[in-house]
This record gives sequence, C-alpha cells and structure tokens, in this order.
Amino acid sequence: MKNILDLFFPKQCIVCKKEGSYLCEDCLSMININPFRYCLCEKMEKKDKCENCKNRNLDKIYSACSFNDRIIQLAIHKFKYSHIKELAVPFSFLILRHLQMVNCQLCNFILIPIPLSDKKKKKRGFNQSEEIAKIISEVTKIETDFNCIIKVKDNKSQTELTRKERIENVKNTFKIIKNIKNKNILLLDDVYTTGSTMEECAKTLKSAGANKVWGITIAREMVDL
Repeated sequence: MKNILDLFFPKQCIVCKKEGSYLCEDCLSMININPFRYCLCEKMEKKDKCENCKNRNLDKIYSACSFNDRIIQLAIHKFKYSHIKELAVPFSFLILRHLQMVNCQLCNFILIPIPLSDKKKKKRGFNQSEEIAKIISEVTKIETDFNCIIKVKDNKSQTELTRKERIENVKNTFKIIKNIKNKNILLLDDVYTTGSTMEECAKTLKSAGANKVWGITIAREMVDL
C-alpha cells in the first residue's frame, strides 16, 4: 500500500520540491551543523555551565543546529504539525553528526525522549522525540526508555510565552514511574529555547535520584553558530 501511495503521491522535498524524499540531500547539506557545545543559558559560553546557569539541574545541553536556520524551522514545523514522521531520519543524522563533532561519549546513558501529554500524542499520532530516539538507539545501541517519565499535565504550548511564563507553565508537569536512581539520563527534545521544559524534566529526574542529566535537541535558538 505504501509503495502504491508513493507512486501516485510521490514524496517531495519540503524545501525545493524535488521528488524522492521530504528533505533531499542537497537541502540537508545546506544546514550548518553546530561544531560547539554551549552552556545552558542565553550567555552561550562554550562550556558545560557558566556562572549564570551553574545551579540548574540539567548538566549539559547538546544542540545540533541553530533554530535561526530557515530550513530547520520549516522542517521542524512540518515534522510536528504536518505529521511527516519520516523527517526523523535527517534529524537523527544531524544530531549524530553533531555529537560526533563535539566528541560526545554516551556510554552508560539511557536515552529518554521528553514525553507528550496523552491528548497531544493522540492528536499528533506520534511523539516526535520518540521517533528520533528510536533511530539514534538503532545506530548507537544506546539504551532507551519511553515509559520512565510521563507528562501529567496538559499545559499550553510554550511557543508564545515569555521566559517567566514558560517556567511557570511547566511546573509539576512530569512524573517518574520507574526507578532511575544513580542512572545517567540523556533527554531528547526538538528545540531548546529557554530550556524551561528540559530543566523541569531534569529537576524531576534528579529528585528521583538520577545521577547525570544531559539534554540533546535538533535545534537551539542562538545568536550565531
């Protein structure tokens, strides 16, 4: 059935409309992969944490690309709101290439996608972070856990909120339902903006006994690569 649909409704690159895939090799190659890792806050110093963010629960953040990139913006929007699940493949490539460039070692980590509320997951049909996590796990053999943490509050979208509103909006959003004491966790999400969602998730994990909590995203809002 899938082959028949592809015959009559061929996949087109979301950028240049070339047939064959949703993000063709030419357009994918135009995306700049971030060769650095920055601190958690808006100062974006090239270190784990600066003085401004040293007390946060999240220990590190890795972001493959700049969210300022128009191709990345379009692709993430199509991934989430046009439900193009196949875009998980190029996104996984970008993340893996970034981790390779910054020499990130993921031994003894568990990859956990940021959960969606049941309502949002049902509406979208899938959790975009889970789809990426599946591919990364298949390539790297990193352990995954899609049921360790759940979202217990269907809070409103963070998109139009201020930093202060984002922090309030995600308070008490997550719940741990498995033993993660002394575990090292790699949280996966699509975009890192203020870091409010990932920080709240890291706080919940640390409160339940997690050891290290790192974050990884497709993109991050930044001034410049």
